[in-house]
Parts: sequence; C-alpha cells; structure tokens
Amino acid sequence: MQFISIFTWEPGKTGEVMEARAAEKIPDGVRLINEWVDLGSNTVFRLIETDDPAALLMISSPWGDLGYKEVHPVMESKEALRLHKG
Repeated sequence: MQFISIFTWEPGKTGEVMEARAAEKIPDGVRLINEWVDLGSNTVFRLIETDDPAALLMISSPWGDLGYKEVHPVMESKEALRLHKG
C-alpha cells in the first residue's frame, strides 16, 4: 500500500531536520518512492510503499520531536476511478 507522508517543522529546526534526514536509514519493508521539499515552507512530502505496519511506524516515529507528521494512505486517481466504477 502507498502512503503520503507530510512533515512540517519550525524554521529554527531546519538544521536538525536536515541532519536527521541525512542520517536516516529507511527500514526494511519500506520503499521510498520519492520525496519533495516545498521551497516556500518547511515541509517535506514523501511517497512511500509498505505492507508492514511495524515498518510504517518505524519510518514515521523518529521525527516526532522535530515537527509534525501526517501519514495518509493513497492510491493513483486512475485506480480509484476504476474501483469506484466497479
């Protein structure tokens, strides 16, 4: 299953966030498809794939002290449309 992760931090923590990201190890069972940095704010968007709830928790938890993270299950629009039409 795919998830979009949205992480936002306070401007004063940018250095800490970048250091944490550089040192981060993606856990087994998680595939980081891509990530994007919002150039107008302190936000990073990640598209990840995993079927392992423990791995999802592992990739989401370490950032809690540096900012706020949201994780949402997602699918491509064309797949959602296909499923909706039955």
